[in-house]
Amino acid sequence: MQALLWKRRQRWFGCAHRSEVCCARRARRTARVWAASLAALALWPIPSVAVAQAAGAEVRGRVMEEGEAVLPGATLSIEELGMVVTTGADGTYVFNDVLPGTYHVRVTLDGYRPLREEITVGDRAFSRDFTLHADLHYSEVVSVSPGPRDPFESYQPTSVLAGQDLALKMEGSLGALLKNEPGVAERSLGSAPARPVIRGMDGDRVLVLHDGVRTGDLSSQSADHGSMVNPLASERVEVIRGPATLLYGANAIGGLVNVITSEIPTQPTSGVSGAAQIDLASAAEEAGGAADVTVGGGRWAMNAGGIGQRSGDISTPLGDVDNSQSHGGMGHVGLAYTADNGYFGGSYAYDDRQYGVPMVEEGETELTPRQHAFTLRGERRDLSGFIQSVRGSLGVTRYTHDELDAGEVATTFDNDATDMQLLASYRPVGRLSGSFGVSGLVRSFLAVGAEALAPPVDQDGFGLFTYQEVTWPHITLQFGARYDRASFSPAELRARDFDNVSASGGVLFRPTDATTIAVSFVRAARNPALEELYFFGAHPGNFSFEIGNADLESEIAYGLDLAFRWRLPRFSGEVSYFRNSVDNYIFRNPISEEEFDDRFGELEEGEHEEGEHEEEEEEHGHEGLQFIEWVGRDALLQGVEAHADLHVTDALVVEGLLDYVRAELRTTSDPLPRMPPLRASVGARYQWNAFQVGGRLTGIAEQDRVFGEETITDGATLLDLFGAYSFVTRGVLNTITLSFDNVTDELYRNHLSFIKDLVAERGRNVKVVYSVRF
Repeated sequence: MQALLWKRRQRWFGCAHRSEVCCARRARRTARVWAASLAALALWPIPSVAVAQAAGAEVRGRVMEEGEAVLPGATLSIEELGMVVTTGADGTYVFNDVLPGTYHVRVTLDGYRPLREEITVGDRAFSRDFTLHADLHYSEVVSVSPGPRDPFESYQPTSVLAGQDLALKMEGSLGALLKNEPGVAERSLGSAPARPVIRGMDGDRVLVLHDGVRTGDLSSQSADHGSMVNPLASERVEVIRGPATLLYGANAIGGLVNVITSEIPTQPTSGVSGAAQIDLASAAEEAGGAADVTVGGGRWAMNAGGIGQRSGDISTPLGDVDNSQSHGGMGHVGLAYTADNGYFGGSYAYDDRQYGVPMVEEGETELTPRQHAFTLRGERRDLSGFIQSVRGSLGVTRYTHDELDAGEVATTFDNDATDMQLLASYRPVGRLSGSFGVSGLVRSFLAVGAEALAPPVDQDGFGLFTYQEVTWPHITLQFGARYDRASFSPAELRARDFDNVSASGGVLFRPTDATTIAVSFVRAARNPALEELYFFGAHPGNFSFEIGNADLESEIAYGLDLAFRWRLPRFSGEVSYFRNSVDNYIFRNPISEEEFDDRFGELEEGEHEEGEHEEEEEEHGHEGLQFIEWVGRDALLQGVEAHADLHVTDALVVEGLLDYVRAELRTTSDPLPRMPPLRASVGARYQWNAFQVGGRLTGIAEQDRVFGEETITDGATLLDLFGAYSFVTRGVLNTITLSFDNVTDELYRNHLSFIKDLVAERGRNVKVVYSVRF
């Protein structure tokens, strides 16, 4: 039957009239989403009916650092009341109308350790100053809940890269940038298409966002497809380990990566500000540069920027990897109206790249991804009625890439997507606070050529969700739910609709201001992806002949996360355990050529005249490729993650990290394929003000828990050194970072690389990054 469907697909691709109908239908669907989304965003400034509020006392003071220098831009919140203010240029803050009572005030600022103190307010004005201590590695995370949150108090483990940490780890791909974060590994097929794997989950289970909007690329679909997020454009990168389906839907069942930029200004700006960066590296003769400038006149602000980068073939201890080069450029412009209580703006970006894919099609394959991205975002805070704040986003992407074989176009992929989200938060009712929202997705996929493994497919998605918290001084309860509907409409194949419900509950216990215990439970659902349902044919980019399964049902994951965190003056860290039991876990299951012939050969031979089957076999090119089919089985994934910092002295810090995931089928205990091995690292850094220097020794264990014909990967020990220094000249912040990776030129292989048996990982590499911010 599958072969008959394949022939129907071939006939469909030859029908120009149906392509026109598909485009017209796609245009109408996109127009409807545009209209609905713009109407929703247009409502964001409208206040709700006012609610009378009793007058209270004024709470004011200053936020300073050690030495009594004032700190502008610090965020203060009264936890029990949900009131939030920001310090002005003189470091002062004011809370108005605070009713008498005892409260907890939290003070945060990027680059400083958060502070949480108790205050008691009476009938008269109250004054309190707060002092923050420098911490180069601290940054709030905005992706884990409807509002910014200290990672110390999130229900799930998170990582944030910003400032010097981001510059030190800067790489050309998102997978390489995050590969040393707890619980994160790198899937690779050469360096350009590398993508993050979180807790052993890959592809459609890990959602990558750009400023909270889906990227619209095809990186989750195939190992040779790269992500259109460029790390050089980022101000901060946030990682959520574990299901983030409550706010973001099915594609975040394994985890979430959000790359945050300044493309759309969100704060009132006067004058000119910006940043620029240059980076050079030795292992692939890399060179790159990025610049970003914001010009503001009070309420209106414009941002513009661009990126250019190139690299040659990657150098390994065994020699250079042919056809692993890459180059590309990106430019963007954004405009926004900003106010003290919100903003509304839009941006346009164009990204154009080209990179080689080693070892595929005799090493002559190159990809040329291009993307137009249009984004609208807005937020309104401090509304006077029951609805306290509203924020929304609308992203429209037009993505295409050609796969070149010896310079000739073999296949063209198009992926058009429109992504919308609207979220409203209400004013706290007693100890209860929360948000509710709606999201939508419209997608049209089309592939034409030798690797057109599926017919054109229209995909629609719709979601409703709510997120609630009940807060006491030492305990916070979180609960919420989400409903998702996903529909796939392929040309001449069976359409599928999925209705899924996800729910979560969590407890955040603060025994002291220096310790936190987080427990979360989640039921997360993920509908099958397009490639899992409908692909059929030779796919050299995944080194396989893929057989989709239109009968697949949604994955249902029941997850438990336990985390203990501590933040003492000289010792801080986190230890977490996760357990994820997944019903109908969808994975690539190999089958033999004989089994393939038994299931599909007779039908194919009946469809052709004598000798035609052999010609089609050659056309499909499946000879030498492993046959795999997408199947659903019950699975269990569990593991641990731990990291800690010990301040031996005020300047010397010792760091440690450990992560491990064990994944297997529940019925047979067979390992799941392509799981990262046990990893542990220990390092030290000397840090004095804005200067740091150090090193890290990482041990990667042998991975001998393999599935089917997957091969065992030997362990390795890697030594990395680094240094960074920031200084200010004439109001400009300068940062220089130097990293020396794989100092010993160790020969090692990445178990998650599709070409690990053919190609070793990058050898010794020296990287220099110079950046300025003004």
